[in-house]
Amino acid sequence: MELSSGGGVSGAVANVGNGAPAAQNARVAVQDLFNLYLGRSTTSKSDAISREQQSSKLRRKMSATNRPQPPKDENFLADYQELQTMFADAEQLRSSTEAVLAMLVVQCSYHSLQVEFLLSALQTLTKLNLIRWDTFLPLLLRAVSACETAGLQQAPPATSTPASVASHMLGNSTTPPLSAPASPAPPLSSSLIASPTHSAVDTSSNILPSNTATGSTNGSGGKIVSGPRVVTWLRPLVCKILQAALEAELKPVACYDVLVQIVSWINQWDLRSATAGERPSVNKDDGRVESTAWLHDCVELIWALIDEGKCRVPFYALLHDRSQLKIEHWPEDELLFALFLEVHRRRDKISLHIQMLDHHLHCPTFATLRMTALTYVGSLGEPLHGEDVANAIPRGSLEWERALRCLRHALRFNPSADWWKKVLLSAPRYRQQTQGQAAPPRAALISLTQPASEFSADMTCEAVVDRIMELMTPINAASSSAYVSMTEAGRWQEWLIFADLFYFFMRSGYIDFLEFIDRLAARFARGDQPVMRSNHVTWLLAQVFRLETVTAALSSDSKKLETAQKILSFHMAERPVDQTTNLAPQTMLLDFVGSSQILRLWSINRAMMEQLTGNRMPEHIQKGKQIDEWWKQVLKGERVLDYSNLDDKSMGMVWVLSHTVSQPICEAVMAWLNSKGAADYMSPGQTGDRLAIIHETRPLPIVLLSGLSLHMSSRLINNIEEVMFPGQHVPSIGMVETYVRLLLVVPQTLFRHHVNGMMQRYQQGLAKPGVSLLLLEILNYRLIPLYRYQNKIKQLLFDIAKILITVKTKRGEHRLFRLAENLGINLILSMRDVFLIKKELKGASTEFTETLNRVMVINLAITMKTRGIQDFDQLVILQPALEQILANSQHTWSEKTMRHFPPTLRDVLSGRPDKRQQMIQQWQAAEATVMHTLRAVLSPAHDLAYAMTTLNAMNFSQHRQYLCAGALMLMDGHLESINTANLGRLIKELSPEEVTTNIYTMVDVLLHNIQMQLQHGHLAHDLLLRASAGLAVLMWTQEILPFDITLLALADRDDDTNALRLVIGLLLDRPEFLQRMQHQCVSRGQQEHWMQPGPFQRLDPQQALGQHLAGKDRYPIFFDEMSLRALPVIPLIIYRLIENDATDTAERLLFSYQRLLLHHPAQFSFVRDTLAYFYGSLPTKLIVGLLRGLDLNKIPFSEAFLQHVGGQNPGNILPHEYYHNLLQGLVNKVIPPSSKSRTSAAGPDGLPGLARSGSNRSQAPGSGNATGAAEVHKVFYQHIDPGTYSQLVLETAVVELLSLPPPSTQVVTMLVNAAVRVPSPPAHSTGSGGLVNPCLSTVGTPRSPLLPTSPTNAGDNQNAASNTGAASNSVNLLTSCPLVIQACGLLLAQLPTAFHGGFYSETARIIKECWWVSDTTRAPKEMDAVFGHTVWDPTWAVQDEMSSVVGNTLALLHAFSANLPFDWLEGMHSVITLQRPISSVAHLRLAFRIMGPLLPRLVISRTLFAKTLALLFTVMADVFGRNSVVSANCEAAEISDLVDFLEQELMNCVVVVRHHAVMMETQGISSAVGKPRPETLMLCSKAVERLRPDLQHLFRHLSADVNTSIYAATHPKMAQLQQQAQQALQAHQRPPQSTMLTVI
Repeated sequence: MELSSGGGVSGAVANVGNGAPAAQNARVAVQDLFNLYLGRSTTSKSDAISREQQSSKLRRKMSATNRPQPPKDENFLADYQELQTMFADAEQLRSSTEAVLAMLVVQCSYHSLQVEFLLSALQTLTKLNLIRWDTFLPLLLRAVSACETAGLQQAPPATSTPASVASHMLGNSTTPPLSAPASPAPPLSSSLIASPTHSAVDTSSNILPSNTATGSTNGSGGKIVSGPRVVTWLRPLVCKILQAALEAELKPVACYDVLVQIVSWINQWDLRSATAGERPSVNKDDGRVESTAWLHDCVELIWALIDEGKCRVPFYALLHDRSQLKIEHWPEDELLFALFLEVHRRRDKISLHIQMLDHHLHCPTFATLRMTALTYVGSLGEPLHGEDVANAIPRGSLEWERALRCLRHALRFNPSADWWKKVLLSAPRYRQQTQGQAAPPRAALISLTQPASEFSADMTCEAVVDRIMELMTPINAASSSAYVSMTEAGRWQEWLIFADLFYFFMRSGYIDFLEFIDRLAARFARGDQPVMRSNHVTWLLAQVFRLETVTAALSSDSKKLETAQKILSFHMAERPVDQTTNLAPQTMLLDFVGSSQILRLWSINRAMMEQLTGNRMPEHIQKGKQIDEWWKQVLKGERVLDYSNLDDKSMGMVWVLSHTVSQPICEAVMAWLNSKGAADYMSPGQTGDRLAIIHETRPLPIVLLSGLSLHMSSRLINNIEEVMFPGQHVPSIGMVETYVRLLLVVPQTLFRHHVNGMMQRYQQGLAKPGVSLLLLEILNYRLIPLYRYQNKIKQLLFDIAKILITVKTKRGEHRLFRLAENLGINLILSMRDVFLIKKELKGASTEFTETLNRVMVINLAITMKTRGIQDFDQLVILQPALEQILANSQHTWSEKTMRHFPPTLRDVLSGRPDKRQQMIQQWQAAEATVMHTLRAVLSPAHDLAYAMTTLNAMNFSQHRQYLCAGALMLMDGHLESINTANLGRLIKELSPEEVTTNIYTMVDVLLHNIQMQLQHGHLAHDLLLRASAGLAVLMWTQEILPFDITLLALADRDDDTNALRLVIGLLLDRPEFLQRMQHQCVSRGQQEHWMQPGPFQRLDPQQALGQHLAGKDRYPIFFDEMSLRALPVIPLIIYRLIENDATDTAERLLFSYQRLLLHHPAQFSFVRDTLAYFYGSLPTKLIVGLLRGLDLNKIPFSEAFLQHVGGQNPGNILPHEYYHNLLQGLVNKVIPPSSKSRTSAAGPDGLPGLARSGSNRSQAPGSGNATGAAEVHKVFYQHIDPGTYSQLVLETAVVELLSLPPPSTQVVTMLVNAAVRVPSPPAHSTGSGGLVNPCLSTVGTPRSPLLPTSPTNAGDNQNAASNTGAASNSVNLLTSCPLVIQACGLLLAQLPTAFHGGFYSETARIIKECWWVSDTTRAPKEMDAVFGHTVWDPTWAVQDEMSSVVGNTLALLHAFSANLPFDWLEGMHSVITLQRPISSVAHLRLAFRIMGPLLPRLVISRTLFAKTLALLFTVMADVFGRNSVVSANCEAAEISDLVDFLEQELMNCVVVVRHHAVMMETQGISSAVGKPRPETLMLCSKAVERLRPDLQHLFRHLSADVNTSIYAATHPKMAQLQQQAQQALQAHQRPPQSTMLTVI
């Protein structure tokens, strides 16, 4: 071909090297062809060097005269096609052309003629498919990004030419590459989208021309695009190219790359001015007009990309971090601002779908052992937590008030230090400096149900100041508040509880002391509330003055005089010295502690203190002298102090001294505890160590201990530990009891992990069995309530597991092992989590004991059925925990037991093989040998030496497991037939694990023998009597076997009726243990051990425990008794009796052992769990028996409930007032208040209806038999099941509902009615504007078409008879409010799943009966208004008198789901399923509004998340599906309220919500990957196929098609999985990795 230029293609090909690869040849040829048409120079290296040596003037002249004329543009296509014929690899030529063209666009963007040619060539080549947009655009954008990065960095000018740099980029050229600045370009693909790998050479480096501020001259005489001018020339050109590319069908990945680049330009439009510290402006002098022009092009490109008609990019992409609009200095541009507003509007719609109604009221109540989380709401409604989030909450905002609401509630109810450590942030003064940047806000998805929110030190300080002001309220003015006591004793108890927490805060650095003083002084100076004239604050500050954090803050304070003046201002009560006699101890303490504090400060700086105190200093000095004189009299012996019985003045003085001179008073107390002296005691062990047993003294009363300073309490408890645990002394029981009382009185400050902590401090002492026994006794019989309160049961069980695993194989360690095992049973039954033993000991196994494995299975069943598994991480370890248990246990549970198990556990255990027959066969094979040996060994005529010699000679080791079984068979009811002394000694020589195996084998052999003899005609009664007599001898007469394990072994064989008959005969019919239990209960005294005055009498080990449990060493005991070992056994036996329908016998057992069960560490929880576990299976008589076994004086049962249960006809229906009062009691005692003052008629935002109701307290839990507010402020250990008072109130309400006769649906209906009911207004009632409010109407059609009408209230029909005589004010009594809704949701979530089905049915009924849910005849705008009013938060609806039953029901569903454990969340699907088919667009919106808030919690569960997605698609198909039953006039315009974008807003919003849901799943797994799971995309693909064709394209990106979906195209395994799925479908098999598709 001949060209007018003379060279043409032949000239371009001639420049190609002969030996170069074909790819390089193609790139060089394409480069030269474009240079030819662009008029660019293609000279060689030598020519370029020679021109560099000429003057610039001559060089410009030569280039002007010698420049060759480029050929005409219309010849380019022919030349390029001729070039195609010269290269066989068309794909390689295409990639080379795309790379060259991308580079030329960047280089020639300044030249208008060259730009015109490039655009023309690009258009021509793309039409002929010689260039592909999907591969060309990423190259172009990468080149542009690299150029801009280098231009903005203002790199120094280089001498390289564009041609040389481009040649280096292409890999080969006629000129060698020169150095060019490498500019790392940010990747176009973010964590959301990854661009595919291109075959072309990477152009991210060495693509740029010379970088100068104004441009440089290239070889063709033009300027190079560089510096800020790149915005003026390059971006408009690229925008034109991108607009042309969007007219074609681009792949989703390319579209997303375009979006990322455009958003990056918009976000960086003011980068130069912002870097220079200028405010960007638009003026004509600096070229900003052009900047605005290309900004408009960018906005148009974004609109085109997110156009729902094309769905090139999902709208969610604009909400992603990588492609989100983030501009600090917004230009004055309406188009860009309109786009930004639209993005935020759509984002707010997503947040609305995910946020719960009345979200600001959701707050931890501390009413359950599982502390729920408080998280902040992110921009898309997702829960967030983290230090940065907490510190960023603005003061006065709704989230700030919500955080303070939680903190104030926590300070009133005093949760454990474990919760505080998880949620509080240290003050800036004490915060450790960390390297690197602060961690970003964390999405609370993985552990949403655990405390996950951090409160800043600013929040904590303000809440503490608020609590102090509450406590400073005068007693005569406190009657209106439920959070401060109305008596002096109650108020003092509140101060003691708060002081412990305050000390913990200060010691941990959660509060800045100086900031706290400033804020507290400011609150006192404000004078907006009455304050009692007392020195409580002075006493509170005296507690913390010795802390290092406080002393360091005071020493570094630059305003010492001002701070001291503020501290002294809190001392507001002065009493002359002559009036300090005959005062109460706390009054004397408050009076003297201020003087002591002033004297201490005066000794440090006399001048300053005299200036501050003035003429009051002599009075303070006189009081100090009075204290010194009193103490000197004590030291001289003139005053003899009996610390167990001090008078008021002496107790007050001791308290004062503990705050001033703690060491002398601590030494005096320790001397008094040791005042009775000690006696030598020879250890009976092998070591023969001499121990000193300290003689008994009375323990210090808890009243005295509570008033001691916290500093002295810490010193005293350390001194007692120095006596107890080193092993040199045996402490007195009074000293140990004092130690326990100190831990109970100051739980926050003094709590320690005893096993690990004492092991580290006293390793040698705890190596001695006696010290270990002491520690285990304290834990088992005193400190389980403390560990449960501190939420440390699981950690303690880990520590006990280490002890058991170590000791169980050691011979003779029966006492230590059995005590640890009994403690383990108590801990397991107190635990509400899944327990997995970790292999932490080197060389140790993870095998638990057989008994504990069985108890763990029972506890798992109780927990899963009655409380659920709270966290997803607990569900994850459930299967490994079960596998570990079953691998180490040989037991099989009976059918009667497993019928009460939850389905998940029952499915795992149902197929477990029963190995009893195999064991019996082994026994029968060895029976002759065993019996022959035992006849010789256990003969009454032979002594122990002969027995041991015979056993060794006969090699009895292989039959050791049959020792007890053979002895029982040999005895056969005749005690004189065997030598029990030899038998006891032989059993002691076994290891504890071998004894356990012997017992379980003995029980199986005994039951088998009874069955065999029954077949031979023997009477069952005689056989059971003989067996019972033999067991009684071994357990209680001779005390050879541990009775608790024997009874559990018999109860576990409940599939044999004779086993339970033996248990009942041993416990009820025989007198041995029953009489022993009654005697020990009488001698033990009251169950409140902290109230026992002492002195205690130490029992002989064998007398208290029996021969076997006492062990061979006979170490002194402290609290252990044989009867107490039965505490965890009796409840398990009662369970077996109920499972076998022996409820009358279970009632007898409860009545007989009622006094013993009062000592149970979790008696109330046992009753609650029994009622819940067997709900529907318990007769009324047994329920009453369970309740009467409790100490009713300690439980706030309502009077109405007690009368109902104890009435003649307990099956009657309780009235509505009972359920309303039940919920009102929870509002008063459990739900955090919405305002600081309970008496205000409005909340913090002026919201009416949020104030606490003053309803009849006698009808509500928390105020029945209790004394109202006084019960709130009891110390945790004084409650029946130690914990917060809110826990007791909530559990009491649960017990009341569980005790009511079934059906549960009736109870649920009443509760829902009491919570969501909207009463009918009185005649002529008006709303805002003087119009009748139709929202309050319960019947009839709406008066206004824009307002909803509530459906029929729940339970109105079936309970009309019970309400006929109600007064008119009873209707107002049942008026719902937002806090009542929260209380009802919390209460229902605590009930077992038997109640949930009725709740789902009732709420579904309320929604379906609403007229507008199924109305498809009204106009879309009318229905939009109806739905909008309905989904208002009840808080705002009450304010505007627009409450509706449906809105309240929706809020109730949200409150209910927020408190549900994780494994019960799937039941929420029933609410939607029961409403199907969804009959309208409004109904569809409501379904999404119900399930939306669940998505953040369900993300971490793959199966549950997939089921929820399938459900949402299913209900959408009900309305917009191919076979939808909804009328055909259902158009997209009907759903415009959800997303105001085009005419299909609801579906668009649903798409956004669904995109966000899918991407939340991504964030829950890994924030770096950003790709949804393949099975989720495949599920969405199947679900979308059910929708109408005109809607399917909205979900194109939520599909598994790699050609249409961004997520599928960027997933590395999607193409492979899609191919496997197609093959599986062809083979009629289920596709792999997509098992959840079946839920659609």
